[in-house]
Order: sequence, then structure tokens, then C-alpha cells
Amino acid sequence: MQFFQSLSQTPAPQLVPLARAAEEAGFGGVTISDHLVRPREVDSKYPYTPSGQMAAGTSTPYPDCWVLCGALAQATQRLRFMPSVYVLPMRDPFTATKAITTAAVLSSERIMLGIGVGWMAEEFALTGQPFARRGRRTEEMLEVLRKLCSGEMVEHHGEFYDFGPLQMQPVPTTCPPILVGGHSPAALRRAARADGWIGVNYELPEAFEHLAALAAARRDAKTEHRPFDAAIALNSEPDRDACKRLEEAGATILFNPPLGFPEPATTSLDAKLDELARFAERLID
Repeated sequence: MQFFQSLSQTPAPQLVPLARAAEEAGFGGVTISDHLVRPREVDSKYPYTPSGQMAAGTSTPYPDCWVLCGALAQATQRLRFMPSVYVLPMRDPFTATKAITTAAVLSSERIMLGIGVGWMAEEFALTGQPFARRGRRTEEMLEVLRKLCSGEMVEHHGEFYDFGPLQMQPVPTTCPPILVGGHSPAALRRAARADGWIGVNYELPEAFEHLAALAAARRDAKTEHRPFDAAIALNSEPDRDACKRLEEAGATILFNPPLGFPEPATTSLDAKLDELARFAERLID
């Protein structure tokens, strides 16, 4: 099993030192979060808390995912970078793919594309993208993304996007692996057809339930024999035995929650470095 350190909600001056420390401590990668803005009033229900309220405040920092990946790649050698998750249908496919492929090239292809369909309708309204049918639109966006990632002259004629021959450059030698977030039946089916799955904010018994449902979705999709990553974040730190059981259940990546959780935006860099080192000493061989 690999371990990824979450850098979500971390102040910008702390990001490079933490990424370097994560690499030195043996983490396989880091994850980051995606929001464009935080409206003062949010009527949309956050799906990962019982209250439906987002824990982060209005001033919590959310740097652009792909600018940040490109910057952290210049400060590290082997660390991988994955949004958890990038809200793909909140963008148009051309702008999104240009940012993703540029970050992939600048990072020497150390990008993993964690995507989700999003939950905050208010952000979609600001970008002019429809919130309705965003799951179906995401599936077609992934088709377009894979075509554009080829670097060849491509065209597409679908339900939501229709364009004649065009070409995008620069692109990586291979499309970044696509991991789909969420645990609804539709999200699991979408993940089973992709390169991996992301599930977050679970108690340990829930994690095993979702991994079993994911395995069933992969069997239904007849993709169970393909290379596949299952990345998961728990609400509390597991011990080595729990990590072993998660791995046996199909998990390949475990996220360490944001450093300083639940106050990562205000925790000092030294405190974060100490917490990162402690986690690595306990769980990373």
C-alpha cells in the first residue's frame, strides 16, 4: 500500500516544505482539494458531514490544482500529485484538459487525475456550467479528455460536445490515470470503468463496505483484471493491522488527512512537519 499526504487547506507558504518532507519521509504522493470560491451563503448540502455543512471556512485557502502541481513538481523528484477531487464538470473540457496536460508535462508525468462530479451548485452557476446531468456530462468529458491527451488530430460528436478536427499540445506520453471519487452506485460504476476510485471520510467498517461494492462494480464492468487503484481516507488513523486488512480488501492508497486537522489553515508549519513525521514513522516502512 502507498501513502499519500493530504495538503488540503494548507497555507501557500507551507506547501513546498511539506511536499519535500513528505517525499523524504517515504510518502508516494500528496493530494490537494479543489474549490474556485467559497460563497458566503451555501445552500447546497455537503455530502461528507451529517449536518450537510462544509467544515472549511470562507477564508480557507484552495490554490488552483494544476498550478500547484506544476510548482510542487519543481521542488520534488518522485512525489505524485492527485486532486481529491477535481470537479471536472464545473469546467469546459478544453480548458480543463489544457491545464491537466500542462501539469503532467511539467511534472514528468507524476499526475494522477482524481475527479468528481461536485456538490456545490453555486460554483457551477458562477462558471456557467449546468449542475443538472453533470454525471452524464462528466463521462463524455472523460472521452474528450482522452482524445485530446493523444496529442493527435481528433474530433468528437457527442451528446454535450461536438467539434471537428483539432489538436492539443503539449501532452504527456500517456493520459494521466483517472480515479473517480464518490460512493454512490453511479460513481462506483464510473470508477470501475476508469483507472481507479477515491473514497473519503469513512469509519473503518464503512471503508470495507465501499471496497466490497467497488469490487462488485468492477466485476459487473468486467474490469476486475485491469490495473486499478483504490484510494481511501479514514476519519481516524488506522494501525498497521487495519492497513493490511484494507489492502487485502483492495485498497492500494491510504490518505493521511490534512495536517492539523480540523484546523489545517491555522496550524504552524512545525506542528505539521512533526505530525507528518509521526505518521510516517508509525505506518510507512
